Amino acid sequence: MTFLVPKRVDTPELLDEHDAPRADMERSLRDLRRFNRWAGGTSTYLRMVRRLAPAARIVIDLGAGTADLLDALPANVMTIAVDLNIKHLAYERNLSRALRVVADANHLPFRDGSADIVTSSHFFHHFEPDENAAILRGALRVARVGAMASDTQRNHLPLLFVRLLAILRLVGRITAYDAPASVLRGYTAKEARAVGEKTGAARFEVVTMMPFRFGLLLWK
Repeated sequence: MTFLVPKRVDTPELLDEHDAPRADMERSLRDLRRFNRWAGGTSTYLRMVRRLAPAARIVIDLGAGTADLLDALPANVMTIAVDLNIKHLAYERNLSRALRVVADANHLPFRDGSADIVTSSHFFHHFEPDENAAILRGALRVARVGAMASDTQRNHLPLLFVRLLAILRLVGRITAYDAPASVLRGYTAKEARAVGEKTGAARFEVVTMMPFRFGLLLWK
């Protein structure tokens, strides 16, 4: 219902800062892993990958952080985690099989068609519509099959949920600030569709899933 959708507010997030205190940063990264595991991030990601390219064997993920989503893919898939923040990529690196690349999603250092698909999760909300369209066009250049972006839909209910977690002190200091900010920076499925129309993809689809998640799938 439209009254449940707050206005989009683009507020910078603390975890994006490169000088965040190490202990706070690591706690926030652990919070994000728990969100993925228990709040549907990992299951949504896996379902979207299967829908986009069930036979994918080389996957690049943008804004990958600790690469926990890539590590949920089958062991026979070659995975490459891309992030601008080397501290996020380095956290518990020894527990992950994904290759790490420090790079800007706007200037991907990969050859045309060098991966089967390029993905992202909880990365879409960091950018304005035209920026997202440009990033996805770059992703399509690198991909042989297509590209995907999944994220939380902007809605009052997930906003209330993450604020409650902060009140109960179930998340760290950075997450207590960033989680509500990320929901308010998020997109609706309709807004994601409008971005898909700007990418030049041969075909695209917006899929919604509980709890309040969407996937924007693009095929070349």
